[in-house]
Amino acid sequence: MLTFKKNKKMKRTKILLALIAVFVITISCDEDFLEREPLDKISDSAVYNDEGYVEATLFRLYNYMPIGFPGRGQSNQQPGRDSNGFTSILDNNTDIALTKSGWIESWRHIRPGNITPTNNPLDNWKECYEGIYLANLILSNLVEADLDANFKTRIIAEVNFVKAFQYFDLARRYGDAPIIREIQSLEEDLLVSRDPVSEVYTYVDELFTAAATDLPSKANLPDSEVGRATKEAAWAFNGRAQLFAKNYARSAELSKMVMDSGNHTLAVDYEALFQSHGGDSEAIFEVLFDGVNKGHGMDRIMLPFSYRSDWGAQCNPTQEFVDSYEMTNGLSISDAASGYDPLRPYENRDSRFHATVLYQGAEFIGRPMDVIFPDGIDAPLRTGLHSITGYYIRKFMDQSAPFGVNFGESKQSWMEMRLAEVLLNYAEAQNEAVGPDASVYNAINQVRNRAGQPDLAAGLSQSEMFDKIVHERKIELALEGHRFWDLKRWNMGVEILNDKIFTGMKVLSVDDVSGEMELERFPVDNRPTTVYFERFNLFPIPQSEIEKNPNLTQNPGY
Repeated sequence: MLTFKKNKKMKRTKILLALIAVFVITISCDEDFLEREPLDKISDSAVYNDEGYVEATLFRLYNYMPIGFPGRGQSNQQPGRDSNGFTSILDNNTDIALTKSGWIESWRHIRPGNITPTNNPLDNWKECYEGIYLANLILSNLVEADLDANFKTRIIAEVNFVKAFQYFDLARRYGDAPIIREIQSLEEDLLVSRDPVSEVYTYVDELFTAAATDLPSKANLPDSEVGRATKEAAWAFNGRAQLFAKNYARSAELSKMVMDSGNHTLAVDYEALFQSHGGDSEAIFEVLFDGVNKGHGMDRIMLPFSYRSDWGAQCNPTQEFVDSYEMTNGLSISDAASGYDPLRPYENRDSRFHATVLYQGAEFIGRPMDVIFPDGIDAPLRTGLHSITGYYIRKFMDQSAPFGVNFGESKQSWMEMRLAEVLLNYAEAQNEAVGPDASVYNAINQVRNRAGQPDLAAGLSQSEMFDKIVHERKIELALEGHRFWDLKRWNMGVEILNDKIFTGMKVLSVDDVSGEMELERFPVDNRPTTVYFERFNLFPIPQSEIEKNPNLTQNPGY
């Protein structure tokens, strides 16, 4: 098994991927090397002969992986990517949630359909190619570097892992994209053209496969290296990418490799999983935070306003999302046999509902939520900092966070890949490749059973199973940023989102004895009607890039 040789002078207990490059270099480089020559004056060959500097540069490259949580530009926020494009903030642009916030760029432009080549808050073209350039730079300098062979092999594998993710991100956002395999020379034509998206996904497969060959497995990853790529992470991300590419057999094969490794298991407690500070058995790839050197602002931004001194409640689940949760018997609330009581709408629902959404009477941080309209302390529309739907999010919220928790002080880890997604990726890919065989049922039922939900009924058709998978992804992966991309790749955005005004729920009264509620469903009409055209399945190439390179063609409709 590949071993990793550490610098003797390097001291850290966990890999905090979000450290800025200068800080990482400062704490990671061998002290003797720093004494020999200033970092800004050493040659490339000297730099890449030093393990500490190479590792520091690798950690800088990792910064181009998704951060997940919002950070609001604090000094300890991860550079390289805009976190507002991920997690629950991204789901504000779907049927899952709405926001009242004016600072969330994605909501202000995406929901009303204002995406243009000059105005796209979720544009990552420049950031992806910056990451690719850095990856190619590292790889080119490692060729002749005088380093321990095992150390070099692992670094190359990790670089290929991050590089593969950048190309996957380009493919899912823009479709066709230029493939730049190595550092370009001045003699080359730098005005590259876009390569077909099928070739991009093939290259992604090549990179992740190469990475997996030389990465350590989860079983051989020490606790001090949690947050770095593993074989299972490379297989899992490749499985996700090939699902987007509609290479279903390959996607199923890759996801099954993760499942068969036995190195990851589903967490027992769904709610507690999202309070983890790293190292959970379900997490396959995660970004770690400590709230000091590296933190995020999820609690400050998302906690109900009554638990905050300001801000709060920037993501409000819709009534449509709440209605999509099954009863504990596995039936939809629209099924007459489900036992659903519209006067007690939150009883006997899928346990993931209670772990994801805050609603009238839900116990949270020492008291029940009071959303009774209009005077409850958590009532919708009470102030500009209260929910606009009558619901708040519970998922990810740290119930031990102090009242005045600030930006950059939250430390829940961000799981960009976890086993539940792999199981659902496998179920979808296998269903598309061969139909709903026993392995499809087994994969999706593992996810359902963890939440206490019963197995799916036997005998489903392929299309019926697809509908179940769509539902399960919406519920299990809610507020993790998947719904936004799923609707695009399924070409369901127009059907689900276009010309829609979503709703909230006012609780007008609650009977103290029976617990029955008087409810009023209302349209959240102070938000713009959602606009979604088929062209939005792909983002536009930034106009600035088109102007610099006439060989780049624009996506249709822009």
